[in-house]
Amino acid sequence: MKRVWHLVRKDFAIFMTDPIAIGLSFVVPLVMIVVFGFVCSGSGSESLNELQILCVNEDSGPDGAKLLSDLDKTSELSIKYHGKRDTTNVDSARARELVAKGAFSVALILPKDFSDGIRNGELRAYQLEDPRDPVSAGVLNGLLQKAAFESFPYLMPSAMMGGMMSDSNAMNDDIRGVVEKHVGFSFPKDRPMFSMMSDEVLFGTDTSKSSGGINAGAAFEKVNQIKREEVVGQKVVNPGVAQSTAGTAVMFMLFGVGAITASLLREMRSGTATRLLLSGASAGELLLAKSFYSVAFGTFQLCVMMVYGWLIFDLQIFDHVPALLLMIVITSLAMSGVGLILSALAQTEEQAGGYQVVLILSMSAIGGAMFPSFMLPSFIKTIAGVTPVHWAMQGFTDIFWRSEGITGIMLECGILLAMSALMIGISILIFRRRLATELG
Repeated sequence: MKRVWHLVRKDFAIFMTDPIAIGLSFVVPLVMIVVFGFVCSGSGSESLNELQILCVNEDSGPDGAKLLSDLDKTSELSIKYHGKRDTTNVDSARARELVAKGAFSVALILPKDFSDGIRNGELRAYQLEDPRDPVSAGVLNGLLQKAAFESFPYLMPSAMMGGMMSDSNAMNDDIRGVVEKHVGFSFPKDRPMFSMMSDEVLFGTDTSKSSGGINAGAAFEKVNQIKREEVVGQKVVNPGVAQSTAGTAVMFMLFGVGAITASLLREMRSGTATRLLLSGASAGELLLAKSFYSVAFGTFQLCVMMVYGWLIFDLQIFDHVPALLLMIVITSLAMSGVGLILSALAQTEEQAGGYQVVLILSMSAIGGAMFPSFMLPSFIKTIAGVTPVHWAMQGFTDIFWRSEGITGIMLECGILLAMSALMIGISILIFRRRLATELG
C-alpha cells in the first residue's frame, strides 16, 4: 500500500509540472463557467444594472426632464443624456447613427411635444433599436412605461376618462380650489380630477353606455405612443446565421492554423528545419513561408464556410463581396500570427497543441465567436478587446449586419494587421534564436 501511495504522489507531481494539463483541467473550464454563467444568468447585455441607454431630450416642456430624471434613478439603467443635461453633444440624428454603428443597442428620444402628450394622456417617445440586442430594447421599453406611470400617476386615468373629463373640467377646477383653500392640499396643475369616477368606471366593471365605453386596454393603447424603430439589419434575411457561421469559422480556423504552424516544431525535431537552413534558407524565410501557407489555408477554409452558409441558410455573402474578401484575408493573417506565437512559445509539438486548446477556447468564448458579444458584461468585453477573435467578429458583424463596405471595417482591419505584425515579429525573433541554437 505504501508503494501505491508513492505512485499516486508521483502522478500528482508529474501533473503539477505540466502547465498544459493544468490549463486544460482548470483554466479553460473556469473561463467557460464564468462566461457562460454571465450569459445564462441574464447578466449579459451590459448586465441590467449596467445597461447603457442613450437619451435625447428634445421636449420643450418640463415633463421630459422629469421622466429622464426618474428613469435614471432606477438601478437597472445607466443613462447618457442629451438635452438640458447634455454631456454627449448628440441629437436624434446622431443617436440614430450611433445605434446603427453599434455604439449603443438602443436610444430613447423624447420629442418636442412630449409634455403636451402627457397632458393629453399620451406617452410620446421613440426607441431606436439594434435588433441584434433585443434584451436592451425590451428592458428599456418596460422600464420606460413603469417610470412614466410612476412619474405621472394621472396618465392612465386621463386616457380612460377620455372626453368625459372635458365636460367636468370646470367642476374639477371648482373642487380643486375649494380643497386647496380649506384643506391645504395642493393638486398637480393641469391634471384632471378623478374623485367623481365611480369604482365601476375605475375598475372597468361598468358596461353601460353612460360610462363612455371605458376599458383599460383601449386606454393603454392611447397612452402607449412609444414608437419603436429598428435602425439596422432590416435587410438581413437570417440574422442568427451570420453570427453562427462567422463565429464557428473563425474558431475552427484557429485550430487548423495552429496545427499547421505546430508542424514547424515537428520539422525542427526531425531535422528538416536544420537541413533547410544549411541549404541557404533563413529563419525569417522559413517562418514567413509557414505564415503565408497558413494565410492561404485559412482564407480557403473561411471562404468554404461562408459559401456553405450561403448554400444552407442563404447567408448574404454576395451583397458584400469586396469587404468580405478583405476581412477573410486579414482574419486569416491574424490567426496565422496566433498560431506562430503559440508555436514559438511551445517547446514541443504536444505542448503547442495544449496551448492551442487553452488559448483558442478562451479567446473564442470571450471574443464573440461562441455567442454575440453584447451578451457579455462590459469588463469581459474590455478583456476581449486584446484578442484578434474579438476584432474579427466585429468586422464580420459590421459587414453582415450593418452592410458596411471596405471603409466601414478599416478600424478592425487596422487593429488585426497591427496584431499580426506584432505576433509574427515576436515569433521570428524567438525562432531565430532557437534555430541558431539548434545549428550550434
